[in-house]
Amino acid sequence: MINKTNMYQHSVYQWNPFVGCKHQCVYCLSSFQAQIKRWAKKNCPECYKFEPHYRHLEDRLKQQLPRTKFMQFIFTCSNGDVAFCKTESLRKIVDRIRSESSKTFLIQSKDPEKFNRLIFPDNVILGITLETNRNKNYGKYSKAPIPSKRYGDFLAVKHPLKMVTVEPVMDFDLNVMVHWIKKINPCMVWIGYDSKSNKLPEPELLKVLELHWQLSKAHITTILKKISPPADILPFSNKLTGG
Repeated sequence: MINKTNMYQHSVYQWNPFVGCKHQCVYCLSSFQAQIKRWAKKNCPECYKFEPHYRHLEDRLKQQLPRTKFMQFIFTCSNGDVAFCKTESLRKIVDRIRSESSKTFLIQSKDPEKFNRLIFPDNVILGITLETNRNKNYGKYSKAPIPSKRYGDFLAVKHPLKMVTVEPVMDFDLNVMVHWIKKINPCMVWIGYDSKSNKLPEPELLKVLELHWQLSKAHITTILKKISPPADILPFSNKLTGG
């Protein structure tokens, strides 16, 4: 299945030769998994259960992929996490990407240590999700590696193009987040609140805007997505408008 996605405005298509994930992030249940279940209910039981699988691999490796322009990319394996993709299958995906050198691809994971299995071509952006820098109680929301490990593992990945997604943003320590992202030195950063009302521990709006400002001052391309805060912190946002 190749289709458009609204997760990233710079993504021209989703391309899913591999599907599935075991991180069990609470916010994924109402977003990615809900989206794919609507299609998969009558088409693919593994997709419906979000189990890592390769049912579509060979067919989708043969699909024609769209061209990408400046700052655009093809979001690869967007309906899953390649951390759970077998190395042999991931190599096939990367070989196809390597053959499309004029196009740019994004591969994102919450377990960036697994990127070290392969050498990725320069037309790949490697991305991670860092919703927060705080490890405490993170296991309530995801079985992915805790943020500090994720950061350290991604920092150790040797690749020229990296991306960081701070979405859905959870409360964080501003100085630490700015330091981490500067050290990663990504080509772009995306920041956004939870769009599905999953009752995450979210930061005040001005802290999110300050993160955006600090990264922009460091000449890091930073894109704000859904930044309207939830109702319980709306009074704080009135400081921006004088309300």
